[in-house]
Amino acid sequence: MLLSNLPILYFIRHGETDWNKQGLIQGSIDTELNAHGIEQAKEVARALSEKAGEFDRFDFVVSPQLRARQTMNYIATALKLDEGEIKIEPRVRELGFGIWENRPFWELKDSPIYPADAETRYDWRPEGGESYADGVARVDDWLTTVDRPTLVVAHGAVGRCLMGHVAGLSPAQIVSLKTPQGCYCRLQQGQIDWFDANHDAA
Repeated sequence: MLLSNLPILYFIRHGETDWNKQGLIQGSIDTELNAHGIEQAKEVARALSEKAGEFDRFDFVVSPQLRARQTMNYIATALKLDEGEIKIEPRVRELGFGIWENRPFWELKDSPIYPADAETRYDWRPEGGESYADGVARVDDWLTTVDRPTLVVAHGAVGRCLMGHVAGLSPAQIVSLKTPQGCYCRLQQGQIDWFDANHDAA
């Protein structure tokens, strides 16, 4: 499917985890929501329930990782979805950061092997991990199967891949995208629009 023909997508990043709070790299590691992350998930779920009629014909997709599935559970409850209506999709799991997982972001950013410019970072692949280019290829493979409006709950880095690819952004723009927690993103006709739990632009 051409990206210009994609149906509307809603992207939600999982709520906060203790690793987010501590600035640790999670990647493929399974972590759970902390108390603040649970409140964020509940607030997003409430906001989406106020627009419930818009989601009648949507597909619902979630990363297999725990923090995303926990977030989706609150959304599913708010939208009165059955478990069978939610598809677990490995292609929207978080990017793997290889040997850097379980280490602080500041340590990675201070490392001489970490590219200083955003465009080079797009293709940089950490040892044992994935690059943003890898993530875009993975997301693009999933998007070829999307033929209905879809709400997807996933992660920060893979969310940048999804948003940037759909919007046709450059590599440097993709790696610099914001992915706030406690908000939802609408992707429509190549446009990225973020909203907070009060439906105000975020």
